[in-house]
Amino acid sequence: MTAQATSSSPSSMAARPAGLVAAIGTWILLSGIFLTGFGWIVTLNVLLGATIATVASYAAAWPSDGPLPGPSLVAPLIALVLGIVVIALPFLLNVADARMVWSNVIAGALVVVLSAAAVYGSVQLQKRTTRA
Repeated sequence: MTAQATSSSPSSMAARPAGLVAAIGTWILLSGIFLTGFGWIVTLNVLLGATIATVASYAAAWPSDGPLPGPSLVAPLIALVLGIVVIALPFLLNVADARMVWSNVIAGALVVVLSAAAVYGSVQLQKRTTRA
């Protein structure tokens, strides 16, 4: 195991929160089924959840030689913005089902916080690689 794979390394600070965001995105995707939602909230949760899960999975993918190609901040930033949309969605659509509202608020807040942690980890990794 290399020093880069330790629990305090910047790569793990970016990849682990992104992996959790991918799991939460999957919950958002399936929440309409498990909470028996109805209306536009279910359709938009499927689209947003699938996008969050895909983007976060890309951000969490760390082959042994480093991150996947592409700007490392873009994927977590997209997930962060979509997390804010997930929080606002039940209020914009006037959703009456409290379970769907709270599911979106809690899942969206977790996506925002964990995506911010992934952005921070990516910034630290970029600082470390530019110094090396």
